[in-house]
Amino acid sequence: MKLIRTKTYTEMSQEALEVVKQVITENDNPVINTTTGASFDGMFEGLVKGINAGEIPIEKVFLMNLDEYVAKRDDSFTVYTYMHQKFYDLITKMPKRVELLDGSLADFTDEIARYKKILAENERDLQILGLGVNGHLGANEPGTPFDARLFLADSDESTIKSTIMYNNLKEDEAPSQMLTLGLADMMDAKQILVTASGERKAEAVKGLLEGPIDESCPASILRNHPNVVFIIDEAAGSLLTNH
Repeated sequence: MKLIRTKTYTEMSQEALEVVKQVITENDNPVINTTTGASFDGMFEGLVKGINAGEIPIEKVFLMNLDEYVAKRDDSFTVYTYMHQKFYDLITKMPKRVELLDGSLADFTDEIARYKKILAENERDLQILGLGVNGHLGANEPGTPFDARLFLADSDESTIKSTIMYNNLKEDEAPSQMLTLGLADMMDAKQILVTASGERKAEAVKGLLEGPIDESCPASILRNHPNVVFIIDEAAGSLLTNH
């Protein structure tokens, strides 16, 4: 694992952007699976600027997403809404292919099968992940088996609270389930990029890097992957023993 430590969120976002740019530049037909949320707002801003300035050839990229809330597709907090408002609606050129999970369906059997087929047919050059306050990746909450594959997950209370805080929701508006790649799906990618920012993530960062590799901290599985870039700011790394 390559650990990059920055002083600020802005620096963290720039380092993350450089990883994504390198993957896009060095591969003919890059396949990238991304997450959303506060950890990557800055990175997406940089991507938009780079694409619109003609510096990032997004038109050769297959871009897909990690997860989706069980909700109406155009609800304010969905991954679908995030990707359009913060990325797709802002860029002058589009990726070669885009895939998003649909969390608005009455039954997810066919949707899970559809997305599993896409994953099987398109090896990911980069998997982008955010680290949850309880050590989750995607919606793989503590206790999720390391061999989990794309599934419908129930969100922990801490995850629901994070969703409420980030999206300015009322408690009764917050989603409690997500379709998500499993931990085993994430580990299939050639390279993984993870970021964490702020004191809220410090316990999770310590668990990922210095705790046991077990299902109580889902993100600890990343220590078993041969090519992970983990970028943290000063506050997120504040509890680490090895400075």
